[in-house]
Amino acid sequence: MNLKKYSLIAIDIAKETLQVQTAKGSYSIKNNEPGLKKLLEHISQMEAPEAPPFVVCEATGGYERALLELLHRSGIAVSLVNPARVRAFASSEGIKAKTDPIDARVLLRFAQQKELRPTPKPKPCEQAMSALLDRRSHLTEQLAREKNRLQNSPQSIHRSIKRMIRFGQQELARIDGQIRKLVKENEPLRAKAQIIATVKGVGEVTTWTLLAYLGEMTHVNRNQLVALAGLAPFNKDSGKSRSKRFIQGGRAKVRKCLYMAARTAAQHNPVIKAYVEGLMERGKPYKCALVAAMRKILIHLQSLLKKHQLALAS
Repeated sequence: MNLKKYSLIAIDIAKETLQVQTAKGSYSIKNNEPGLKKLLEHISQMEAPEAPPFVVCEATGGYERALLELLHRSGIAVSLVNPARVRAFASSEGIKAKTDPIDARVLLRFAQQKELRPTPKPKPCEQAMSALLDRRSHLTEQLAREKNRLQNSPQSIHRSIKRMIRFGQQELARIDGQIRKLVKENEPLRAKAQIIATVKGVGEVTTWTLLAYLGEMTHVNRNQLVALAGLAPFNKDSGKSRSKRFIQGGRAKVRKCLYMAARTAAQHNPVIKAYVEGLMERGKPYKCALVAAMRKILIHLQSLLKKHQLALAS
């Protein structure tokens, strides 16, 4: 995307402040409702038909949500970038110091030199799904910790730990019920979930995860999809040296669920089982074969969903 026709606005997001950097200068405002309204006023004042605003910011673990919602609601293009990319860019420029004003300036330079695309506005159902799945993840992690404590803690606190485990299990069941209800009541989600569930080995949680965290499945090509899921093998060759390929990056939540699905499919799905066994017979380690199976499952699911879309359009 050509950003030369846009007025770039870089925003470094912190818990309490937003550091705004443009080509003309910088300023800091509060990261709250009054501050966001003030920011919108500033952007509106600088807006010009020949150079509409384009905001660039980093993912910051949730502190960016209010800003993104405001910009999407106001029709202002915004690109949410991976902080690791910006940090690597800063290192390549020899910038070692890290403050909010410096980070905002680096982010602006990053946007000026890279081809960024606007981050699409998430659908309300996808937002609700991702929020519920995030909460589900919190609960499963807490349950795992409590169960581990039960194994190596004094008998005197076992009753307390067991109460926490029961409560966690009840809350987890409640969250699962909310997710099932959301999928059932939303026709597009329900249709996609039914298609994904036809693949043996892909369970309910993996289906929910793909719906929530990989909404672009039918809008990108297979190479882009594999990269988004963090399943693209990257080479590290130099001269005559040929190193092993490794997967890296991508969406860890999607990759984690696909790994579990591939393990199940490698035992119970005839196609995936034969595929994994064939790779292992050719000398591939089990985990490498599983990663290949994860890619195969993901690409197959994309194909099924695209065929469904074409069937609806015809």
